[in-house]
Amino acid sequence: MRRLVLLVLMGLLTSCTVLETKQEQPERTLSTAELIKQARTLQQKEQWSEALVLLRKKGGTEPRDEQIESLEAEIRRDWTMQKRNSEDWILVFETRSLKQKLPHLERLAKIDSENLITRSRLLFWTKLLESKVASLISCGSMHLHLDPALAEACTMLSEEIKPTKESAHLLSKIKKTRAEEKSVQQSKEAVRAKRNLSQQRDRLLAQAKTLRDEEDYPESIHSLQRLLKLIPNDSEAITLLKEVTAVRDQRVEKLIKFGDALYRDEQIDQAVSVWESAEKLDEGRADIASRIDRAMKVLERLREIKKEQ
Repeated sequence: MRRLVLLVLMGLLTSCTVLETKQEQPERTLSTAELIKQARTLQQKEQWSEALVLLRKKGGTEPRDEQIESLEAEIRRDWTMQKRNSEDWILVFETRSLKQKLPHLERLAKIDSENLITRSRLLFWTKLLESKVASLISCGSMHLHLDPALAEACTMLSEEIKPTKESAHLLSKIKKTRAEEKSVQQSKEAVRAKRNLSQQRDRLLAQAKTLRDEEDYPESIHSLQRLLKLIPNDSEAITLLKEVTAVRDQRVEKLIKFGDALYRDEQIDQAVSVWESAEKLDEGRADIASRIDRAMKVLERLREIKKEQ
C-alpha cells in the first residue's frame, strides 16, 4: 500500500514538472496594417468600442504610431457623430409627440378651466416645448450636410414651435442644399442616360451590320429603324439604312422578275415560291401580293380541271 502511494506521488510530481517546463506560446503581435484592417472592420460593423480597445493594445507601446492615432481619432469622431445622430432623432420624435399632445391638453384646460393641475400641466408642457427650440436649431446646424433629412426635420419642427431668424436661415440653407443635390442628381442621371443611349446605339448599329452581312435585310432594317427612333439624326444609321434598303430592293426586283419569267413559262408553283421569298424581304408590297393571289387562283382552277378529267 505504501509503495502504491509512493508511485502516485511520483506520478504527480512528474506531471507538475512537465507542466512547469512546458513553455507558454507567446501571443502573436499584429502588424500595424493588420491592426488597422481589423479596426476598420469593427468600425464598419458599428463596433466602435471594440475597435478602440483593439487599437489601445497597440497604442499602449511607445513610440505611438501616427496611423494608429489617426484612426483612433477618426473612430472616436465617427462614434460620437453616430451617437449624436441617434440622440437628435430621439429629440425629434419626442418633441413631435409633445407637440401633438399639447392641443389636447389645451382643449382639456379650456373645458375644465378651474382645474389648477391641468393648467399647471399646460404651462409646463408649453415651456418644455419652447425649450426644445435651441436644441432643434443646433441639430439642424449640425446635420445640415451629414444628414439633410434629420436637419430638415429638426429645423421644420423648430419653425413650427417658435419661428426665429436662426430657423429661417437654416431653412433657406436646407432649400439651397436640396436644390444643389437635385441639380447634381439630374446631371448624373443625364450622364447615365447619355451613356446608356450611346451603348444602345452601338449595339443596334453592330446588330444591323451583322444582319446585313448575313443577308437578313428585313431585320437589319428593323434594327436601324429602332436606332433612328432613339437618335433620329444619326448620320451613320441613316446612310446604312439607305444602303441596306437599296440592296433589299434590288434583291426583291430580281426575284419578282424571275417569278414573272417562271409564271410565263407556266411554272406556276415555282413562281409562287419565288414571289413569296420576295414578299418576305419586303412585306406589305401590294404588287407582290397580287401576283401571288393571281397565281394561286390559276393553280386552284387547274386543280379543278384536273378533277373534272
